[in-house]
Amino acid sequence: MTPKKRRSILIVALLALTLFLTIYSLQKSNQYNNLQEVFEQEKADLEKELDEMIKDYTDVIVRKKRLSTRLRVEIVKMNNLRDSIKNLQIDKYSLIRKYRKKISSLERENRNLFVKVDSLSTANQVLSQENIITNEILLQKESINTSLTEKNIELEEKQKTLETKIAIGGVIKTSTLKVETLKERSSGKLTSTSRSNRTDAFKVNFDLLKNVVAYAGEKSVYIQIIDKNKNVIAPKGITNLKDGGKIQYSDSIEINYNNDRLSLVSLILVNRDDINKGEYTVSAFVDGVYSGATTVNLK
Repeated sequence: MTPKKRRSILIVALLALTLFLTIYSLQKSNQYNNLQEVFEQEKADLEKELDEMIKDYTDVIVRKKRLSTRLRVEIVKMNNLRDSIKNLQIDKYSLIRKYRKKISSLERENRNLFVKVDSLSTANQVLSQENIITNEILLQKESINTSLTEKNIELEEKQKTLETKIAIGGVIKTSTLKVETLKERSSGKLTSTSRSNRTDAFKVNFDLLKNVVAYAGEKSVYIQIIDKNKNVIAPKGITNLKDGGKIQYSDSIEINYNNDRLSLVSLILVNRDDINKGEYTVSAFVDGVYSGATTVNLK
């Protein structure tokens, strides 16, 4: 074979090899581009799925604050997985299947967790409704108790008013007190006098008036004589009054009161040396209550 012919054959072979390599390179380039498109689509799909799952979890956290801790942990896992997928290079294309399995596992966990969330939500709604009913019952009871308390207070006030009226109506009043000052003669007989230096006794006459409201029974009547200086004349003792006060009395009489008019006489002997000129006040107290008074002047 001539050199010229061999050169021609070599050129043809080189051209064929070049054409083959060009076609092969184009095929590989197309396959790579196709693979790159598939890879990017796979990544985008996985990221989209994770974004939707993260959104679902975030919505549940907003509505179910009590479960937020558990759900936030799951969101952190999904965010980490999404970042891993986003940074995945094509030479790690084989990991796409692994990540898809992880996402499927998360989806199953999602379903189980959301079922629990719904169950808890339903239970909370039932409890909330029961609480509303319980609160309504308690409010009704409170309203009834308040009404009863107000009625009791009203009844107590009426009772006190009635007791006050009865107490006032039950006071035993006296007629006008009549006072006579007496001197003792040598015969022992007592005769009227208006002179202070001859007074040996005070004679007090009055009636307990009729009162059907007052309680009948044993009563104590006290007579008090005081001079112009508020000194008690011929003091016999001290007694308590119903208003909380105390008096020193000059005479006491125990009687049996049966609600009818009753006449009383008190004779109080005094030392004429203790009797001075001036005005004397004679007061009567019946059953611990002031009933009346009168005055007498001595020369």
